[in-house]
Amino acid sequence: MSNYEERMSKKYNFFSNDKDVNDTSANEPEVSSETTSNMDSDEENMMVPISAWKKVLDQLGNLHEADKLMAEARERAAKAEAESEFLREKLKNTRDELNVFKKKKRFFFF
Repeated sequence: MSNYEERMSKKYNFFSNDKDVNDTSANEPEVSSETTSNMDSDEENMMVPISAWKKVLDQLGNLHEADKLMAEARERAAKAEAESEFLREKLKNTRDELNVFKKKKRFFFF
């Protein structure tokens, strides 16, 4: 067993038969021996402590929220980029018009 697996097994009591070590098992419903035999026979299923499962679900929720925030940030960035490009073009046109106006002014008064 790797070091990571040992730490996780200690943290979540994967291989512990002693219920006094972790009080979270007191909140978990008891599972009958018939149910455990059905779970053991199915290779697709894996028993996971409820606290670990809740942490995984919380992390998935956080990832979903982060994805929404990133999408909103991308949208704001695209809008700001388009607005910036528009304002640069408008500034360029205004400067060109100002230069033309200054040239005409000099021409008329000269």
